[in-house]
Amino acid sequence: MTGIKFGFKLSIHGQREDVRFRDLLELAQHAEEAGFDGIFVVDHLLLPGSRLSGYTNADPAKPYFLDAWTSLAAIAAATRRVRIGPQVSPIGLRHPAFVAKWATTVDQISDGRLLLQVGAGHQRIEYESFGFPFPRLADRVARLREGIEVIRRFWESPEPVTYEGEHYQIHDVPFWPKPVQRRPEIWLGGSSPAIRAMVPELADGWTPATPQGGGLDPNYFTSVLPEMRARMPEGRPLTAAAMFYTVIDNDPSVVEQRLEVLRRRTDWSSWPLSRFQETGIALAGAPEDVIASIERYVAAGLEYVTVGFVPHDDLQATHDGIELYREHVLPHFGRSTR
Repeated sequence: MTGIKFGFKLSIHGQREDVRFRDLLELAQHAEEAGFDGIFVVDHLLLPGSRLSGYTNADPAKPYFLDAWTSLAAIAAATRRVRIGPQVSPIGLRHPAFVAKWATTVDQISDGRLLLQVGAGHQRIEYESFGFPFPRLADRVARLREGIEVIRRFWESPEPVTYEGEHYQIHDVPFWPKPVQRRPEIWLGGSSPAIRAMVPELADGWTPATPQGGGLDPNYFTSVLPEMRARMPEGRPLTAAAMFYTVIDNDPSVVEQRLEVLRRRTDWSSWPLSRFQETGIALAGAPEDVIASIERYVAAGLEYVTVGFVPHDDLQATHDGIELYREHVLPHFGRSTR
C-alpha cells in the first residue's frame, strides 16, 4: 500500500517533572530522521488525573503540560522536513487572533511547514478549572466556525480585517506578515456530527482521535467518509486522518506491560489486546499486528495515521518504537525511511 502518511505525536504532556525539553526535541528529530511525515503536539492546559494516569507512569498529581505553540516554534527550528502543528488547538480556549498569529509565526520559522489542526474543545475540567465558561457543544462549534473564518481572513486578506460575528469582533486590523504557504491547510478534530458537517465547508482535513469514547473502529470511517468526501467543494480534496495510541514491541510480554497503563482507565480495565486493536484505541502488538491494524483503517479510507506512544513518559520505549516503525511499518506502506 502506498500514499499513506504518518505523523508522530510528541508527548509534551504526561512526562516526569524532571524531563528536559531537549530530550523531547531529540524524539522529534528521531521521528523526522526515521521517515515520519509530521510531528504534532497536544494543546491542553489540564486533563483529569484519571485520564492522565491512563497513558503515563508519571505522577498525575504533578501533571506535566508544556505550551503547544512555544514548543512548536522550537520544533520548527530544530527540524527541516516534517509538517508541524497542534493536534488540536481548542478555539474556545484560544482566541483566533492569537491562533492566526502563532500559526503564522510557526509557518515562518519552519519555512512553510505548518499544519493547523483545531477543534471545539471537549474537556470541561480544563475550562472550568481556569475560570473559562464551558458552553454547550452547539456554542463551542459556533465559536470554532467563526474562529476559522477569522483565521482565514487574517491569512488571506491584503486589506485590514473587519469581522462582525456573534462571538468574535475584529475592527480594521492589518495582519502582516502572511504565512509562507499561500493557503495553509486547516484540519478539524472531533467526531461529532456537527464537526463532520463543518469539515466540507471550512476544512481541508479531518483528524479525530480514535481513543475518544469507546474507540473509532474502521466501520465508523467506512460509514462517514463517503458522504463527507461527496460534499467537499470541487478542487478541494479531503485528507482523512486519525490519531491512535500505539504500543509496539516484538516481545508480547512487553506489549502487555505497556497496555497495563491504558488499562488504568476504568472503561478499558478488562480489555484484552484484541479489543484495543478492534476499537482503534491502540495500534498494538508486534510490528505485523500493527501493520494489520493500520491496513484495516486504510481500507476504510484513511490517508494519514498519527501515533502517540504509550507510556508517554518512557522516552527510551518511544525511541525504540520509532525504530520499529522505521524498520517495519513505514516501509510496508511505501514510506521511504531516512
